[in-house]
Amino acid sequence: MTQEQLRDGLLGIAAPGAIGALGAFIGFWVSSYLTRRDEQSKLARRVERLGPTLGFGLAFVLVLWAIQGLPPEWNPVRMSASHRQFLLVVLGLVLVSVEALSLRATKQPVFRWAGRFVLVGLVLWLQLASARQHQWDAGVESIAWTAGFGFWMVLAFGAMDLLNRKATTTPAGLSMAAIPMCSIPAIFDSGASAQWQIAVGVGMALIGMAFVGLMLRGRSLGSPVGTLFVLWLSGVIVVGHFYSEMPRWHAGVLAAMPFLLVLPELKGKLSWKAKLAVRIALVALAGGVISFKAVPVFVDSFTGGGASELDFYK
Repeated sequence: MTQEQLRDGLLGIAAPGAIGALGAFIGFWVSSYLTRRDEQSKLARRVERLGPTLGFGLAFVLVLWAIQGLPPEWNPVRMSASHRQFLLVVLGLVLVSVEALSLRATKQPVFRWAGRFVLVGLVLWLQLASARQHQWDAGVESIAWTAGFGFWMVLAFGAMDLLNRKATTTPAGLSMAAIPMCSIPAIFDSGASAQWQIAVGVGMALIGMAFVGLMLRGRSLGSPVGTLFVLWLSGVIVVGHFYSEMPRWHAGVLAAMPFLLVLPELKGKLSWKAKLAVRIALVALAGGVISFKAVPVFVDSFTGGGASELDFYK
């Protein structure tokens, strides 16, 4: 690895973490300031929800832009799966921002799940289109895969909602960050070269927000961040498994990881630190199972022991 690549790599790691942290900090700090002036401030609640949403969402969008560039054309039918991922994340950021700005308890779930079902429908229609045409038999197999993937996304959204209701910013952010960070070698080994770099950016954005949670306590990342996180994970599975060389059981382990994060909630008497430790241990174990064989090749790509033309975030 050259010095230029190392510099770009460090910048690529730091940038999404800084963007995520800045968004969360501005949202939480401004909310605290407005609340001190008016405890009933509606604007304070909106800003508190919008801050981490924009921080994580913008970090995600900029990482995709830096790694993959803008789509060469904006016709979603003709885009590659990777460029469709960019389009879906931009749309997802708009939809979750609408939810974040909504304060009425009766409207929030409507906006949340309406937006999610739109995203699920687009993932099934656009991202899985090539797999339906070229990999699955028309009929039962195609219907089963399409319905199953959509059902998994809905369940994963629910798991993220539960996590963000039960955990504050720091434990939730670190728990979610463990999934991409512990799976990087496996994603790298799938041959989807951009996806492991995107995983680093997503993980660093979450770690940045978790750091802010140590300073401004008692806040939640919120369900909009969970929505975007599931959108990222669905993209990894689609591109890595269906259109690259990720084994099916690796994709299955990745798909199971969001549900590992909520297992400690079944034991309500644990402290938040104990729950965090259990979550990270479970994810690290799952990530290790699918990643350990790929670690030597992954390390060689940086040390020069293996042939690799991957440029971090370029």
